[in-house]
Amino acid sequence: MINANVRRVARREITERIGEKSFLISTGITLAIIILVVVIPPLLGLGGTSTYTIATDAESRPIAERAAALAPNFDAEVVISGDDPDVTLAGGEIQSQEEPDDTLVGLLQTANQALEPSSRSELTVVTAEPVDPDRDAKAGLAFFAILMLYGQLIAYGFIVASGVVEEKASRVIEVLLAAIRPKDLLAGKVLGLGVLGLGQLLVIAVLGVAAAGVSGALDIDGTLLSAVALALVWFVLGYAFYAALYAVAGAMVPRQEELQSSTTPLTMAILVSFFAGFAVNEDPDGVLAHVCAFIPFTAPITMPGRIMLGGVPAWEIAASVAVMIASTALLIPLAARIYSAVVLRTGSAVKLSEALRLARS
Repeated sequence: MINANVRRVARREITERIGEKSFLISTGITLAIIILVVVIPPLLGLGGTSTYTIATDAESRPIAERAAALAPNFDAEVVISGDDPDVTLAGGEIQSQEEPDDTLVGLLQTANQALEPSSRSELTVVTAEPVDPDRDAKAGLAFFAILMLYGQLIAYGFIVASGVVEEKASRVIEVLLAAIRPKDLLAGKVLGLGVLGLGQLLVIAVLGVAAAGVSGALDIDGTLLSAVALALVWFVLGYAFYAALYAVAGAMVPRQEELQSSTTPLTMAILVSFFAGFAVNEDPDGVLAHVCAFIPFTAPITMPGRIMLGGVPAWEIAASVAVMIASTALLIPLAARIYSAVVLRTGSAVKLSEALRLARS
């Protein structure tokens, strides 16, 4: 049960921040970026010229050559080569390791029919790996999940830290701690900003999905809605973990000018997780993917996209969530002790080693 002091602090954080112009502007900009990236390219047919490499046997070579001639009509370029081909043309088949690009398949089918329209049957697509018809949609959702979680975690983590420094520099903290215990003040601040961040993410997701659905860029179905819910859950897990660390980083410095240096390690951890997320999406069952699932710093950003792409065993999802919850449960009391020990310190910045020593005393 959340006590009254924590609720009051959380309410204060929400009401103060939600009316700020910076909050409204950031929400609008984020939503505009999503709409531009998701909606505009399909509407305008943007994407540039794609280059495809085709290997072929002697019998199918005329099809490949015809495809190379027709390629400019498809905003594409075709290279006939046996070195690392995208597909292989042989025996009336388009052969590839995984599902080939739709543009390339359409180009080859057109080239095939252009040679002898009346006598040629359609080329058969043969893949070595099973084809997931929703692969592209899932990959797009995974990409946006990483992008949104990265932005929200780094933004709200910094808001927590800057709020702590602001109260400390203005000496408001002394007034607040005269009536509220430090751990209640920290809990209320983290809770209030977390609710605000979750609400902002939900609004952006709903409006972004609606815009994509209206424009036809995405089909609004159970898969899409599950992906949105998944991103929200992992934001909560990641925010609870990082916010406690950002609050400590803010409490250790006396001025806003020094905040950048104290939060840099945390910002770098989120940035590394951001890039790791793209690597995991490329190989969801690789070693990096499995390792990142059990590291609290990386799991909130890498796991949602991986789950959306499918193939993650239920036990690993449960174990990753359990690691996040356990790590946060251990971290929050420690963060509260450090916060209580150093938040009233003025003068020079407090080193982490000294903060840990003061927390133990």
